[in-house]
Amino acid sequence: MGFFDDLGKKVTDASQKAMQKTQEMSEMARLNSLISQNENKIKNAYGQIGQLFVELCRDDYKPEFEELMATVIGLEQENDTYRKQLQDMKGIQKCEQCGAEVPKGAAFCNSCGAPIAQTDEQETTDEAAGQICEQCGAEVPEGAAFCNFCGAPIAQTDKQETADEAADEAADDETEGE
Repeated sequence: MGFFDDLGKKVTDASQKAMQKTQEMSEMARLNSLISQNENKIKNAYGQIGQLFVELCRDDYKPEFEELMATVIGLEQENDTYRKQLQDMKGIQKCEQCGAEVPKGAAFCNSCGAPIAQTDEQETTDEAAGQICEQCGAEVPEGAAFCNFCGAPIAQTDKQETADEAADEAADDETEGE
């Protein structure tokens, strides 16, 4: 029986060592994952620190930062140019008050009603409407709260109500004709 007792003890010892190794590897993987998560948080914090530094020290920074600041400012200007080109291609401009996109040439924002500054290069555009301003008769985009051209509030109507009213008017016209 001594042989089987030794064999049983060796198997038990081996399985305990394997289980201990598995637990150690699992703990190592957990710790490595926590380290990786913290490193990502640190990188994010560095990015936020850098962004805050640029915002706060755009005009007043030490000479060591000159090249990096010039790079950031140059890239921001490039992106502004690209955004302007995209807006021109889409035929839109941004409202300075709320940031909403409005058709080029609009006199007023259709989201907040703020007046839109006009430039010489802008011309009025006929955007696909869906609604007519009762004040000036201009076509305005579907869902607009204010007219792009006169700034008057646009009455919001439910499409179904409008369709029902049109159907009622057509029915009235038919009965009058009989």
